[in-house]
Amino acid sequence: MNILKNAHRLPVLDWNLNFFGGHSQKVDYTWIVPLNKHQAFELIFVVNGQEIVNFEHDSYLLNSGDFVLIPPGFIHTVSALKNLTYFCFHFDIDDPSFVVGLIQNSPIYFPKDSSVNQEITPIIEDMNKMISSKVYSFEDKMNLQIYLSKMLLKFNSLINKQPTVIGSSQSKYAKTISEMIKNEFNDHVLYFATRFLNGPDNQKIQVPEMPTIKHIMEATGISVGYGNRVFRSVYCLSPCDYLSKRKLKWAQQMLAKPQYNIDEIALVL
Repeated sequence: MNILKNAHRLPVLDWNLNFFGGHSQKVDYTWIVPLNKHQAFELIFVVNGQEIVNFEHDSYLLNSGDFVLIPPGFIHTVSALKNLTYFCFHFDIDDPSFVVGLIQNSPIYFPKDSSVNQEITPIIEDMNKMISSKVYSFEDKMNLQIYLSKMLLKFNSLINKQPTVIGSSQSKYAKTISEMIKNEFNDHVLYFATRFLNGPDNQKIQVPEMPTIKHIMEATGISVGYGNRVFRSVYCLSPCDYLSKRKLKWAQQMLAKPQYNIDEIALVL
């Protein structure tokens, strides 16, 4: 008997919202950050002065009040053009559909007079004001997470207002494919976990097959051959190998949990 048959449910939040610290700094015109990339989103806000961000094949000149949002894995350099005060932080959230939308539809550069900048800047300024030499309390950390959540909601509004358009950069294609693979596999695993935890012990679990890599690439609007080439150029392995690594990592985690056995885990793989 299913005692929750007629229940109305809230979604399961199976994600991590990560804030990898932030800092504010005043530097002179000789300051430069050499070629680098991060595994998280990076937001750089100019408080005073000027800086230039070289991103892939583009350059952005930032004045006071401007900011850039650099997606994970994208190579860039940053340098001051005159005395500069900036605020910078890194964040990530493992909600693949949001990340894909943000990578596809968000511009890199948000000038001071843009509507999105004017909505997000007050949040950034509140975050910057929190910087202190004191030990941060639980309340401070929760407020910081609230600010970050508000900012992501603003970016989500931007995503929803624009059609899905994949950029011309090979890196952007590859990252879109990787996020879609993660999204499909996470849904696949969640289906398994829900049926296993809610069903009777003796119920045979029927886990539907994941969409193929071919279908995932077709959903991005590119051919399988081209998708394989650009993916391998960025990640140095094929999309199939990338999915296999995710499955192996998940299986290793599940084998450490006593409630699952090898046969049950094999149903998903």
